[in-house]
Amino acid sequence: MFWQEYGKNEILVMMLSLLVMVGITFLLWLFLHKKDRKTRNIPLVVITVLLLGLEIAKQVVSLCEPTYDYYAIPMHFCSLFLYFFPLAVFFKGKVQRFGLTMSLVCSAWLFVLLYWNPCPIIGFSPTHVFENFSNFHTFIYHHLAVLFSLVSLSLNMYNIDKWSFLHVIIGISVYAAIAIPLSYAVNVNFCNLLESNIPFMENFRQSAGQVVYLICMWLIGIGGGFVVCGGYIVIKKLVTLKIKK
Repeated sequence: MFWQEYGKNEILVMMLSLLVMVGITFLLWLFLHKKDRKTRNIPLVVITVLLLGLEIAKQVVSLCEPTYDYYAIPMHFCSLFLYFFPLAVFFKGKVQRFGLTMSLVCSAWLFVLLYWNPCPIIGFSPTHVFENFSNFHTFIYHHLAVLFSLVSLSLNMYNIDKWSFLHVIIGISVYAAIAIPLSYAVNVNFCNLLESNIPFMENFRQSAGQVVYLICMWLIGIGGGFVVCGGYIVIKKLVTLKIKK
């Protein structure tokens, strides 16, 4: 983990927040894991509504500023929850399955990145969460996204199968088709598309060129999604076999 930017207070808040989310997840599992899917979906609806409410508030605050900051446009990687979570909880059939797949993929990426190197994602908001709305939004938004994935996993809400790999290709490709031209249009580095804040990736971009770099970013996104879906399928099979024994 690269937590060198954080002091003891930030680390303490992050660990306590994780414990709170695990506690909430356990309680929800305790009361809901034997219920029908519609009932199990209720906490996910609540989380999604809270997430959307936070983003609406953020946009209102941004629009009230003298000049709208294009960085507030919800097209960052973590903005994808605003689109995939509603598909997963408010729709049915193929649309829901697509939303669930992409929700799992994006949540898995967020979980790994957030607890590997949190500062680039949420800054110092853990110890300044009530200092201003920006910090509050950043801290609560990302933790709600993590909570969504923990609750979904505990209540067995994901339907990952061979079609999920196609969902990943579609989801990542649609995002790239929108985010890449928009990044250039407004000159905002959405998802490190214009340049990378990871040294070795930035060196690669400068040596290989922008086109090759963007293709590699697209492939990394798809490859990462494949790993998440494949890992989920394997782990679920192993758990199922262990339970049967």
